[in-house]
Amino acid sequence: MKTTEIKRGEFKPFFNIKDLKRAKVNRDLLLKHSENFKNKLNEFGWMMPIVVSKDGDIIEGHHRVESAKLLKQKTVPVYIVDWVDTKQQKDHLNAIINLNNGNKAWLTVDYLKAFANENDQYKIAYDYFRKNSNTISAGNIVHLFFMGGDISKFKKGECKIKDLKFSLYLLRKISNLVNKYGKNNIQAYAVREMIKIGFSYAFNDYEAMDYLFKEYGKLAKIEHPAATSISRFKPLMDATLLEFNKLRKTEKNEIEFKN
Repeated sequence: MKTTEIKRGEFKPFFNIKDLKRAKVNRDLLLKHSENFKNKLNEFGWMMPIVVSKDGDIIEGHHRVESAKLLKQKTVPVYIVDWVDTKQQKDHLNAIINLNNGNKAWLTVDYLKAFANENDQYKIAYDYFRKNSNTISAGNIVHLFFMGGDISKFKKGECKIKDLKFSLYLLRKISNLVNKYGKNNIQAYAVREMIKIGFSYAFNDYEAMDYLFKEYGKLAKIEHPAATSISRFKPLMDATLLEFNKLRKTEKNEIEFKN
């Protein structure tokens, strides 16, 4: 059986930092990460090169480059690949994502921001997250706009918004609750359950969700233990939805009887 030759790049141990260019599609750089890498570089030296394109665009290793700058280095070791066209944002981003998919340092918001540059669906979700980051987590924004979404598809930029109007309705309801009662009383896992109920059990029913959010608000107002209990919150909201459906059915039957 013939062995296929795998593409290989060129290693250069002393590449001028000034000739490196940061990727416009990468996640935000954090000083604490650069400081951490700086300490590792001092202790262990260069164990891995920076991956760059033939034009000097960084594909992997942004934080290590910043660490090198903090250490007043003028050169870094690089591995140059000539088969990634970094002039095409999509190609550049795909290379970055593929190299970092197993990297736990990448957060949900990093994927949102990275794909927002080329994907209108992710841009909508990312923009609303930025506007509401004080009231909802990035993870719940993904649940809200992409109905949870397949994690592998999400990390490839392939998720799509199912119902923007209903998502924005839920976002307003959630933000209002958090602003009124605070994050200690309106916790992230409870928000995730409300989103799941809205899409999967109430089937995008505005009237039903109005009722549930009203009842949720009552719990938060009196700081009811169930409002912040992982084991008690979901069963209680499920029962509340069932109660609403029974009430609505009764009201409908009464109206039909009168007519």
